[in-house]
Amino acid sequence: MNRRTKFDTFTRARSSVFALLTVTALGLTACGGDAEGEPGSSASPATSAVASEAATPTPTPSATPEYKPASAEGPAENVPLPKMPKKAKEESEEGLQTFTLYWYDVLNYTYESGDLAPLEAITAESCRRCGEVGKIISDWNSEGRWMVGGGVKIHGTGTDYVKDADGAYQMAVQLTPLEVQYFQADGALHAEEPKQDAGLDILVARYENGAWETLNVGVAGEM
Repeated sequence: MNRRTKFDTFTRARSSVFALLTVTALGLTACGGDAEGEPGSSASPATSAVASEAATPTPTPSATPEYKPASAEGPAENVPLPKMPKKAKEESEEGLQTFTLYWYDVLNYTYESGDLAPLEAITAESCRRCGEVGKIISDWNSEGRWMVGGGVKIHGTGTDYVKDADGAYQMAVQLTPLEVQYFQADGALHAEEPKQDAGLDILVARYENGAWETLNVGVAGEM
């Protein structure tokens, strides 16, 4: 397959698609003297406890690995994985909208990290275009190769939130596929695709077993 045909196929595919420290204040009770004014003879247990704690070194929290974006100099490092919002777990219109935005955040993470597992965990195997994009990402992030860019920018979402016969809902997503560059293991630029015009995706999802799952993603009018 020549390079242009391969990346034309890819273009179609990608178009569819945090130390909490709790400080406990210890109340110290001073020992008063006796009736004749003689001072107490020993330190209070509370004072001894504080002294003991002060002598114990506090463990130093391990540093979070520094995130390094992908560039022409090399692949991304320590890409932060998006955290699913609680709202994205709700079976509601707002829950579906939040899940949709989260799904695309994970897609962008996948482009940069090459890690497919988080996206696959929230996507049905039957999503053909998801599989096509995943294969390209997986293939290109192997044998020392890497990608810069890719992913999408979301402009808005909308749904009538009507369940179909299969129990699924559709979410319209206005987005722009971003520029992407492909680098060989030796650092040579292999190919690049410019930022594309804004378009409309349709994400189909179903709520099952307490979670949303993306069943399909496609360009509006082509599904």
